[in-house]
Amino acid sequence: MSRRLLGKQLREYSIITWFFERVFWILHQLSPSRLAGGSRVAHVNSAAFRTNPEQATKLRARRKEAYVLSWFAIELLLLLFVEVEVGWPLWIPRVLATIRILDIFQSSVNLSVFDQLRTDERVVISSAVRTLVLSFLNYLELLICFGIVYTTMLEQLHGAEGWMDAMYFSIVTQLTIGYGDIRPLGEARFVSAAQGLVAVAFTILILGRIVAVLPKIESVMKHTSDE
Repeated sequence: MSRRLLGKQLREYSIITWFFERVFWILHQLSPSRLAGGSRVAHVNSAAFRTNPEQATKLRARRKEAYVLSWFAIELLLLLFVEVEVGWPLWIPRVLATIRILDIFQSSVNLSVFDQLRTDERVVISSAVRTLVLSFLNYLELLICFGIVYTTMLEQLHGAEGWMDAMYFSIVTQLTIGYGDIRPLGEARFVSAAQGLVAVAFTILILGRIVAVLPKIESVMKHTSDE
């Protein structure tokens, strides 16, 4: 389905849906994840997929896994460099962590909501269980990435003294616990609010995927309707 036709159809049904589809399409176009296997829509429309869908999907899955693991290594290095104060500007790890946060969020939303709208073909994934595992890893990545951001702004976390306190604050914020022993000040307040919103939305998307892969519950009793 062409971008123009999709946009026309979405606007006919819902301006809000059209607007958010455009936003997340732009985020995907700007995302570094395009370098690791491209989009799912491009994948199912590719010649390789039509020739051998199983092999093409397997290769794309391997590239995606290597991409995720590479980001894990980068995040750990960023956390290490921020802590040991190697002398580089703090905005560098902050920007890299923010890029990964947006990358994770757009990928999850596009997979769960918008990808199927963008093609007449059926969007496929290599494994539903694998997708859930990667979703859990992405959730951990969000904790680490926000922790990196907080580590670069420790002076705005009242009660925090180092990267461990920053990571602790990231965990309690993402889990919406909020003990109050560490409080955000200044710009950190907006970062913590953004983390809470992203965490809630991401959790809803993960729950939707879990429900989608659960086996259907069938009754052995011969009733025409459930009681």
